[in-house]
Amino acid sequence: MRVSVVLLLLCLSSVHLHRAVDQLVVGDKQTEFTQSQIEELKKQDTGLEGSVDSTELSAEEPVRRKVAFSYASGLKGSLGPCNKEVIVPFHKKITDVGNAFNPMTGVFTAPLRGVYYFRFNLYGSSYFYSLAACLYKNHEKILDVTKSPRGWYKYVVGGATLLLRKGDHVYVKLKRKSQIHDDNENHCTFSGFLLFPM
Repeated sequence: MRVSVVLLLLCLSSVHLHRAVDQLVVGDKQTEFTQSQIEELKKQDTGLEGSVDSTELSAEEPVRRKVAFSYASGLKGSLGPCNKEVIVPFHKKITDVGNAFNPMTGVFTAPLRGVYYFRFNLYGSSYFYSLAACLYKNHEKILDVTKSPRGWYKYVVGGATLLLRKGDHVYVKLKRKSQIHDDNENHCTFSGFLLFPM
């Protein structure tokens, strides 16, 4: 389609008006045209130039999917301590573009292959239990952050840039014997977004 449009433009650009009113020379052949036919050809030529530009743009412009999410835990109190690692729930939507995060499971599923950035922020308020969490890609631990029990106002923050295939899972796990706390202030959050597709 693009080649035929370009060839047509080349043919039209080689058309010379021999007599401005009623004759058109295409190559060596002389053809009679009325003034209205000449004006119509000029309009078509202008329209074709615009369509070539838009065709080239759409062919060069890759289709980009937008993916970004940010959720808070939605807890009204504490989660933990637990006897085993548990996926931290993030039920309270702040932003969700692309619907790749599942608030029921707390798991992000990559909708396409690309490089993504993830960040989590967790808050603890216990004198007895540590605040420890891990970021996972599928079943692989990516990073681990821990704070010893100190009472109120302790945070752990983690973040990573990950190359994901379509269908890969990313989530945050609370380590065993750890505890987090949240309220309406959204102290515990999990966010991520697509940096670029691959």
